[in-house]
Amino acid sequence: MKMQPPEDAQDHILYSSDRLDVPVLLRAGPQRRPSRKQWEGAEQPWPGVTGVPANGWYLATTTWRQIVKAATEVGQDIDPWLALTPNLAVNLLVSRISPLHAYLCLKTVKAPTPSAAGRRLFVNALHRHGTERSAQTAFGYHLGMTMAQWMCAGMMGLGPTQHVEAGGPNGDPGFLNASTQLPDLWGAHPDGPLHWLIEAKARRLLGLSDLEKGMEQLQGGSALMHGKSHLQVLCGTSLPAPQRWEEDHLFMTVDTVHVPGTPMRPGTRTPLPVDPAGSGSEAHIAEDDDALLLTTRSQMLIYRALAYGVVEDLRIVPLGSARTARCGSDTGSLSLLEEDEETQAVRLRLADAPPATARQVRDRPDVADFLSGRVPGTGIHVGMSRRLFAACRRLDPLQAEAAREGRERRGPQPAEQELFWDDAALEAAARAERAGYVERQRLTDQREAVRAGFREADELSWSTLLGGREPAVERGRRSVWEGATAETYIAVEAGDPVLRGVRD
Repeated sequence: MKMQPPEDAQDHILYSSDRLDVPVLLRAGPQRRPSRKQWEGAEQPWPGVTGVPANGWYLATTTWRQIVKAATEVGQDIDPWLALTPNLAVNLLVSRISPLHAYLCLKTVKAPTPSAAGRRLFVNALHRHGTERSAQTAFGYHLGMTMAQWMCAGMMGLGPTQHVEAGGPNGDPGFLNASTQLPDLWGAHPDGPLHWLIEAKARRLLGLSDLEKGMEQLQGGSALMHGKSHLQVLCGTSLPAPQRWEEDHLFMTVDTVHVPGTPMRPGTRTPLPVDPAGSGSEAHIAEDDDALLLTTRSQMLIYRALAYGVVEDLRIVPLGSARTARCGSDTGSLSLLEEDEETQAVRLRLADAPPATARQVRDRPDVADFLSGRVPGTGIHVGMSRRLFAACRRLDPLQAEAAREGRERRGPQPAEQELFWDDAALEAAARAERAGYVERQRLTDQREAVRAGFREADELSWSTLLGGREPAVERGRRSVWEGATAETYIAVEAGDPVLRGVRD
């Protein structure tokens, strides 16, 4: 007998999702630790990637792929060392992604509003019971930096961030002095004030004393700004107390202080900036050389992983070509590709007549061909556009040459048996080498080089750009959650350890 379902029957489909909620408190300066009632009760939606919101509690709904992207783009700056050992770029990416997989998990909670995801970040049992204290401290530093990058660049629209150990925004050599109290990061924003100094803090039960130390570091950076207007941003990520690790989730406080500009004293001179003054916005790299250079520098780790590292599953990923329309979503700066109608339409057209080669993808109208590779052991795919890859390809030998010159000028180092180098001596030598590296980069016309690469990209095949390697063509993987900006790409596999078992 033929059976038909009732007319009012609904078909429910289980699908995995990487959306999650993070309670965030915006304030005008450090205060006492918020109460559990306050951060559990946050429900006001994040207003979008529009700069610094008004003070108050927010429930920022974001995606795991947005947080992972932040992890791949922030951390200790190891150039010039990495410029001479590019094959280790993949190892560095693994070191930034794997701690998140090791110690975090998502748990379902009651959603306070219909727009909330109803899931939040917790530390897992391995962090609580299987990790020694020093490793927990190291993870706190890594998580704090990741969440600061997520908040500033992913949720508030800051351009590429840089570690102050690579030099500050005003070129003052004091930024290279690791022995002084300085913030972690700096960046530029398309809206005022232009420069942001950023300090990241994370630990269990993060409190006022921790944040006050962070403000001291920000003040140290402000003293080197030579009277220029800037914003101090203190990002605090609080992990739960040991006895509450299963009940309490992560939350953040963001303390911002605008430091107005002051007139320069007669006879004083501001140092030359070590970087362009532009915001590095990817949306403007076609016409803004400063934005192109900043964006290119920020993606050199990803470039080296794709060009030199042993990435897996190297392939061409087709996206819609309207980059300026790819302006993020309410969950952050990433455009979620499952919601990108143009990219979905492009892929449907390609599915009707599947291209066999990268050249055939490139010749299709309205298609932007991005290169993607899987970071081994992580389930994370990173990538970038062809024109950004070509710009990075031009910058790479300039950075390597600057690092090589520094090594030659340094001369031979004494053998260990001849001279004992303590930590302070090694740190001083590293600072001197970095200062020379920064100065040598300023003496090369990197803007001209990256612009030349950007312009020639349309004439170069992926095989030429990759030194003879021919990447496979994407055939439509449904087991990844994809995100893209105007020029960058990231994907998270549904089997990601943090997402595993999570279902809507």
